[in-house]
Amino acid sequence: MYNSNAKLIMFLLLFIIVDTAYSEGYTITEATAYTITGAEYFIDVDPGEGNGTPLAPKDDAFDSSLEQIDMSNLKLPQDLKIGYHYLYVRMKNQDGIWGLASRQLFKVVGTKTIQAAEYFVNYDPGKGNATPLEINNGKVDISDIDTSDLTVGINRFFIRMQNSEGDWGPARQFDIEVLERPTMQAADYYVNTFPESGEGQPLNAYDGTFDGDTEQFKGILDTANMDIGTYTLFVRAQNSHHRWGEVVSKQFEVRLPPHISGRVFTDIGGWKNLSISNAHVSLAGTSYSATTNDNGDFVIMNMPPGDYTLTINSPDFYPYTQTINWTGKQPIQLNLPPAERGQYTRSDIEKIIRKYDPSMDEKVSLEEAIHALKTVSGFLEE
Repeated sequence: MYNSNAKLIMFLLLFIIVDTAYSEGYTITEATAYTITGAEYFIDVDPGEGNGTPLAPKDDAFDSSLEQIDMSNLKLPQDLKIGYHYLYVRMKNQDGIWGLASRQLFKVVGTKTIQAAEYFVNYDPGKGNATPLEINNGKVDISDIDTSDLTVGINRFFIRMQNSEGDWGPARQFDIEVLERPTMQAADYYVNTFPESGEGQPLNAYDGTFDGDTEQFKGILDTANMDIGTYTLFVRAQNSHHRWGEVVSKQFEVRLPPHISGRVFTDIGGWKNLSISNAHVSLAGTSYSATTNDNGDFVIMNMPPGDYTLTINSPDFYPYTQTINWTGKQPIQLNLPPAERGQYTRSDIEKIIRKYDPSMDEKVSLEEAIHALKTVSGFLEE
């Protein structure tokens, strides 16, 4: 858009035509004053003498060799584009001869917007003939540009835009290097956090060779020393250009395999649910066994399915047995309460005295003896 009422500089035009006499050598004989009888103007392009837009004198009459032209009512064409233009004015004398056009530079102001865009690669097909691009809110969207047909090497990529007045701007060049189609050359994995070394545990190609742009991987994730719980496995691949691809992740859970587990406890002296530690738990007639921890817990794994007699032995309790059927599929959870022996031999007491003699004087006080007996029975921890 532009201001059609823009004020233009008033022209004071002096029209003097020099009469020439024709002879063998184009000689100027004298200068003659003429009367101005007409005036016209045009913008940028000369339509030819007499074909411009007529102008009127300020005194309403062309009757002298010096005239002031009224430019106050001059109107610019509605289709005049934003930017710089030239206004030309010329006058005619009484003999119908037009003088030279006098010009004045002026500027039409306004806002241009992008209405179209296109791109081409390497060779220009001509303005408006290239591949169109989408315009979103005055911005050129290049996300859908197809580069699949580009040749390996440097490709010259050009973008140009057209404004709201239909004018195409110059094409801007960008160089795009197309590398040979890469293949995968390596893959690795890591668990939960990226290693500080920047390298995960290597994976192998499933077919033994990294030679394609897609590959299946194989590897071993050792969970033997991992705590029970949920973890995240991350896998990534590297191509022949030494570029790492997107990291893919998947959660997994570390669980115990099918097993027999349980807790060994007792009720003694009015105290309930006291843990029995260091009890030997075994499957009679097999080598499968475990020892209870401080909480009385045990786990037995890797035995074949079948019927078993589970036995618990502790120096301070009577042996305990229970028959179980192990299918090998689902864990078995047991709570086992062996009975307290209740009586101790002289040898037991001597062991207690040697073990629970905090003063190291080979004498056990009543308080120390009571403490020792409670510890043996599971009433107190050592």
